[in-house]
Amino acid sequence: MRCCLFVVVSRNEEAALSGNRYKVLISDKLDDFLVEELRKRNFEVLYLPGISREELLQLIEEFDVVVVRSRTKVDAEAIRRGKKLKVIARAGIGTDNIDVEEAEKRGIKIVTTPEAPVASVAELTITLMFALARRLHTAFQITKEGKWEKIEGIELRGKTLGILGFGRIGREVARLSHCLGMNIEAYDIKRETLSGKSYVREVESLEELLGSSDFLTIHLPLTEKTRKMIGRRELSLMKEGSFLINTSRGGIIDQEALLEALKNGKLAGAAIDVLEKEPPGEVEMKLLSLPNVIATPHIGSQTREAQRRIAIELVEKVNTILRGDAP
Repeated sequence: MRCCLFVVVSRNEEAALSGNRYKVLISDKLDDFLVEELRKRNFEVLYLPGISREELLQLIEEFDVVVVRSRTKVDAEAIRRGKKLKVIARAGIGTDNIDVEEAEKRGIKIVTTPEAPVASVAELTITLMFALARRLHTAFQITKEGKWEKIEGIELRGKTLGILGFGRIGREVARLSHCLGMNIEAYDIKRETLSGKSYVREVESLEELLGSSDFLTIHLPLTEKTRKMIGRRELSLMKEGSFLINTSRGGIIDQEALLEALKNGKLAGAAIDVLEKEPPGEVEMKLLSLPNVIATPHIGSQTREAQRRIAIELVEKVNTILRGDAP
């Protein structure tokens, strides 16, 4: 009597048995879970967070996948050198550090993780708004110096929050701010994103939003259309003594114009998680030195929870594109 044994082999196991191992280069710091899960799925992973551009250009030609955050620039030169590249995976939302046109021309897929950082970026936005309103940066500093002075701030309740860009993060900021009793106004070129939120007033133009907001928060991608979208003219239209928060991309605001508006008192303060040049250049250092500026080093998505969600989403997307088999 013969006995037959049938073994069901998944696509991932089949790839492992056949020796078909895709090579992944991770050039920025990411959750260890990403490395572990990719290796479990038989990807060959080289984890080199913080590598220089020169090192990237030397190594990239050997890899099928490169995984980056905002620090690493995957421009046309890098893409041309990546002769085996099939996927560029961006841990986060924006693609302003990737030459999308060059990648598409060469048939390289670009994946991002738009859902993963939403809660963390929205929470940071609210935190920065509270910090501006209560002048927490000043209170922290003088208390650490041993002074015991009362620092007067303002409440958020009843103030008007203008949201420029009403995508995933903008909508979450609106939801949280509504719970604080703020009046919410929003403007987005894609008008359909504004529907279905009864507590949000849709304004007809950017100019109207600027003129009515006590606090303006920006949630836009950096594109040729949005680069320096907020310049001298736009800042001049803002309410006297209003506040600006930017947790999207520094290049959306003209840094010189912002510096002027903060120095001459047009704006009472600004909270920025992003700069046009990161690390800061000469103009950015002038901004950071102002007493009415709160700054953080691009940490919008830098929470354990967001980084884990980003890792999970990237593993699923990369694995699906290359093997057609979700984890």
